[in-house]
Amino acid sequence: MARAEQWLPGLEGGFSSLCCILIERHVLRGRAKRRPLYFTAEKVGPWSVLSAVPGARELDNNNCSCGFYDSGTKKLFTDSIIVYFNESTSLPKDFEAEDYEHKYEKNWNAIYRQGADPSNLHFNESESLQLFVSPPTSEHLVNGAGIRTARRDIQYGSFRTLIKAPSNRARGSAMSMIWQYNDTEITELSVMNTDDPSNAWIGTFVNNEFTTRDLGINFSTAINESTANRNYTVLAETLGNSKVNPWNYTEYRIDWTEDFINFYIGGNLTRSVLHKKNPHMPSVPSPFYFKHWATGDKYSMEGPPAQRSVANIGWIRMFFNSSSMTDKGREEFVARCTLTEACSMEDISLRGSTPYSEPATKKWKQKSNKSVKRMPALWISVICIGFSSLLLVHAFIRRAPWRKQAPSNGHRHASSVAPAESTEPNPFETLEYSVPSTRNNSVQNSSVSCRPSSEYSHESKNSLTIERAEPSPGTSVYGCSTHGYCSRSGSVRFDSRGTTPHVLSPYSSNFNLTTEEFPSPTTPRVGKDRKTMSRHASEKTLPVIQVPGPDDKIPMETVTQSALPAPRMTSHPPPPHQRIDYLAGLVALCAILVTVMHFALTFVPAIIIPGAPQHYESEYWARKIVSPFVLNQMWLGVFFTTSVRFLVAGYLKRGNLQDIAKGAVRRTPRLMIPVTAMALLEYFLVDCGATTYLRYIPSVTWSNWPYVTRFPTIGHFISEILELVYLIPNAVPQITFNYCTGVLWTIAVQLQGSWLVLTGVIVVYEIKTPWKRMAYYTFCIINHWYAVSWGSYLWFGLLLADIDITYKYKDWLHKRPLAYFPFLTFCWLCVIAGFAANMIPNWSDFNFVIYENNIHPDDSTGEAIWNTENAGYPAYYVPRFNGLLFAVGMQAIVEISPAVQSVLSLRFLLVLFPHIFTIYLLHGLVFWSWGSWLMIFLADRNFTYGTNVTIVGITSYVLLFLILPIVTPIVEALGKDITTLVWMSAVEKSPPRRRTLFPFPDDLFSRRGGGDVEAAGIVRQSSGGSSLSVKGKEKEGVREIGAFDFK
Repeated sequence: MARAEQWLPGLEGGFSSLCCILIERHVLRGRAKRRPLYFTAEKVGPWSVLSAVPGARELDNNNCSCGFYDSGTKKLFTDSIIVYFNESTSLPKDFEAEDYEHKYEKNWNAIYRQGADPSNLHFNESESLQLFVSPPTSEHLVNGAGIRTARRDIQYGSFRTLIKAPSNRARGSAMSMIWQYNDTEITELSVMNTDDPSNAWIGTFVNNEFTTRDLGINFSTAINESTANRNYTVLAETLGNSKVNPWNYTEYRIDWTEDFINFYIGGNLTRSVLHKKNPHMPSVPSPFYFKHWATGDKYSMEGPPAQRSVANIGWIRMFFNSSSMTDKGREEFVARCTLTEACSMEDISLRGSTPYSEPATKKWKQKSNKSVKRMPALWISVICIGFSSLLLVHAFIRRAPWRKQAPSNGHRHASSVAPAESTEPNPFETLEYSVPSTRNNSVQNSSVSCRPSSEYSHESKNSLTIERAEPSPGTSVYGCSTHGYCSRSGSVRFDSRGTTPHVLSPYSSNFNLTTEEFPSPTTPRVGKDRKTMSRHASEKTLPVIQVPGPDDKIPMETVTQSALPAPRMTSHPPPPHQRIDYLAGLVALCAILVTVMHFALTFVPAIIIPGAPQHYESEYWARKIVSPFVLNQMWLGVFFTTSVRFLVAGYLKRGNLQDIAKGAVRRTPRLMIPVTAMALLEYFLVDCGATTYLRYIPSVTWSNWPYVTRFPTIGHFISEILELVYLIPNAVPQITFNYCTGVLWTIAVQLQGSWLVLTGVIVVYEIKTPWKRMAYYTFCIINHWYAVSWGSYLWFGLLLADIDITYKYKDWLHKRPLAYFPFLTFCWLCVIAGFAANMIPNWSDFNFVIYENNIHPDDSTGEAIWNTENAGYPAYYVPRFNGLLFAVGMQAIVEISPAVQSVLSLRFLLVLFPHIFTIYLLHGLVFWSWGSWLMIFLADRNFTYGTNVTIVGITSYVLLFLILPIVTPIVEALGKDITTLVWMSAVEKSPPRRRTLFPFPDDLFSRRGGGDVEAAGIVRQSSGGSSLSVKGKEKEGVREIGAFDFK
């Protein structure tokens, strides 16, 4: 015999165990026979239903107080609600008419808001309860109709209803039966007619599943199914099966137990959700809803109806358990009832409902499970976080760049004004001097220049600027400031590369810690008397203070200094800008316009998307007049054309393949390290719920463009990052759906385009004849355009860089006005043509972008696209000819027009330029987290939409700009600096391996017991020291730290 507990789903704790005794006591006697039912069949309207006769029974404690038993599923339930609406003239007391108006919907694709109006409920005494849906209002509110059970204690049961779908002549809406506690405790069966009747379907969803077609069946599929031992003319008779027709009255049923949820259509099981496969299956008490509604969701019911649409409910039969039954009530139930006294769920003569008390109408609440044991750990965590935050804030305030750093001995540079009473000359203040060397009883003269830091104190107000210097052919790293001057007089330079400092050899090392590569100087430095300052351009000769040795000899040696050690904090002014300001301004402008376009697509779609619903008439005129110029994909193409110049400029100037190698090695980590870091940050924030409100805004903004979902696992994250590295455009990376605004598809274009450009420039460089070179460019551009490849943009960018660097076309044009102005006019015509292609469709039926897209070959068939199903407007990731004209024309204008250059060199654009990568990567996260939350917050407080969007826009951009100083250094450190180190590790020789205590002697610690040897001035030679020969020069020893007296 099966376990008796499974017959009592929903009965809590001891009640389930007590009822086992009841069932086991009677089940062995055999199942109770059905009582004879007395009824007549009466044809009413399009379906037949049983009318009440004297034999029909109303529920009370005397006839069905022992519950309801289903012989098919072998389940016993204690309570019921049964109503036949053809017998009713008003809503029974067990149901309440819904009356609400949602301010937003929790749906990615709902661009209309739900409402329910009791006036949309009508009783057709001869047939059913009618639920109407009204056409949408101008504010996208769709008033439907709905009823809800007065009881909120329904937990597990069998719920059955007879529903007629909305008309196939009306636009889409849904007639649904739902039980719902919250967003995660919900089960729904919806009958949806959709805009196209051939797509009408019945969906079954658990816990807000996305409305995919595999979670339901199409009407045409249901029509071909037979009913399972059911006939809607005489329900209790076993007659021949009829066909299911969802357009007419059909029985829908949901069985909900602890172990499963089963969905039935016309008596046929269509879906089963098992608890062992779905542990988050609904389990808490909740009310039951029946409603006719529409939200315009294109993935479910579509719609909403343009005219009034009606759906019908014939009857509702619900058998369930109550979570409000007390322990005493359970004991009385078991003591009083036997299984044979339970009513059959198949008894259609039953009417009415089980009596209930006031607690059954209260919303169930989870019992608080506070643990005192967790509080100490929580408070310790809070205190630690508070102290850490306080220390960080304190450090930031003390080290703030806007504060003047007061000078202090040993750690600050000397004052620029020397004391008046000081008359003793300082050798480090002289411009140059010579130091004799007595090594091998010979004298060597070297010229040295060492400027005190006081000379630089007037050049920079900020004493914490990071200086940058020219690298030497071979450089060393010193613990002193750079550029040939000392932080204070009398200081000695030491190697800061190891764990402990040591005095350096005069021979330079190949180890370079520069953060950027700069052109190496080709001539040595000279002093005021025209004498060479050192053997190498990056070196200076300094004296080393010696301690008298045992023989009272004064040995001297030469110590050389590299001009480029690791970056040091000095008062040296930054070098002059080496960038092209107007190109930097152009890129910054493009980045800002891309963010504005994404903001509009998220919050004001009508100004970009043709046919999108509009809140105000101004959006219509903005789309016709403003959008074609500033809110379109064309500005994105400028990123690709300008980026080429920075890749190939070095090789076009010098023809050195090391420039190609540098671009090939650096390009991928330069882009992918920051992208991976930002994607990981968004992974964390999305998983924490930062974008929770994004799914609420479509019903407010009327835009279903924004969508993001978390990575299922960390493995998916890694997989999608690797896919982005190797993906070949025009394919769309999967990470597009897991990253805010999906901008990362352009990274694949940049990466793959880099290999195209780096190999292409080698070929171009070897074509020396100008006309042949131009012919090659033409051939490549035409082929990439026809193949619908972004390579056409990149080849044009390479062409512009080549004719500028190689042929100096700008100088040539400026010297020839008759050529300059026609060429400038032609470029402006290209830009205007690009704009016109976007403008014309707004005022006519001709769309150049569609016609141009359709002449290209289809990837899968090879035929022209207009002969395939892919014909039409191209996707956002597909290049367009008008965008190509605009990008090339705009960049050419920027390069040759002084007026445009002055505009693009404005201060605010140049300030933004270092942050463009951060803006590009993070603007979507700001819009879709902060912006979406604020949008819903203001909408919930009845702000007008115009005011709402204005506040969201201003605050979103303020927040974006505030985080730039914080995030940009991280992005640059992850991208630019690490990439430089990657390149250096590929080309620079690693430094020699040092002993652990180098340059200190091995007995540094053991000899301390015998006295302070260093104070005695004893010179010890390092057993692990080494000297290197440079350019055949004489080797010189490296002195130990202990050989010097710093007193």
